[in-house]
Amino acid sequence: MTKIDSNFKYLRVKLRQFGVEISDDVFKRYHPATIIIKKEICVFCNSTDQITKEHVLPKWIFEKNTETTLISSVNKQTQTYNKAVIPTCAFCNNSILAQIENHIIKVIQRLETCKTYDDIDLKNVIRWLEVLDYKLQVFDCRRKYIKYGESEYCSDWGIIPISMMRHFIDMNPFLAYDFLRKSQRRITVKAKTIENNSLIIFDTASPHFNFFTQPNEYIFISFPMNKIAIFLFLKKKFSNSKEATDEAYYIMKNVFAT
Repeated sequence: MTKIDSNFKYLRVKLRQFGVEISDDVFKRYHPATIIIKKEICVFCNSTDQITKEHVLPKWIFEKNTETTLISSVNKQTQTYNKAVIPTCAFCNNSILAQIENHIIKVIQRLETCKTYDDIDLKNVIRWLEVLDYKLQVFDCRRKYIKYGESEYCSDWGIIPISMMRHFIDMNPFLAYDFLRKSQRRITVKAKTIENNSLIIFDTASPHFNFFTQPNEYIFISFPMNKIAIFLFLKKKFSNSKEATDEAYYIMKNVFAT
């Protein structure tokens, strides 16, 4: 087993073992009805030892630009990527996630050259993006819904996490918990297939950093330093690559238009 395989296996095993406990803690910790807040836990292994701050998006993605911002699709609230963090223990942060990121950096570089990557590289990119999706959902469960700009707002909403407000319009805010558990379960599945065409890699003519996501649906990241962009459909499958690419372009066009 390679080092990268053992790192992803570690995450699979821990989330299978502690996924429900972690999800319950993440979802309830900032719930307005929660009175007693337990000691902070690592959202990957459930440990309470040596808790550190893990960046939701690794700093190398946005080239350590501290002014780059993450924009919530719920209320357009902004947060600098540099300050978008979640709790992880020192071991998960420095020995697991950091090593995964170092490996993915090399894969992204190989994708740029289009010469030496293989199906295993692509599957590891899928695994990594699923981890990012999970971290983003954890982050939204820990971030309060506040007024931003001219957004519609009621002061009572300020005690509710963004993740719950995302589903408030459907009168089912507890979908946030379901989405969180689904993101965990995706990580716990060992087999990843590229045959369903859910992963699309683009060349970028005008390189610049872009990122957007729809929880439980898709995630998009551009890598200006490598002149490529990646789009992953988290659950949707396609019969051919053109069908997947056309839908990804349609979504990108709508997102960038707004």
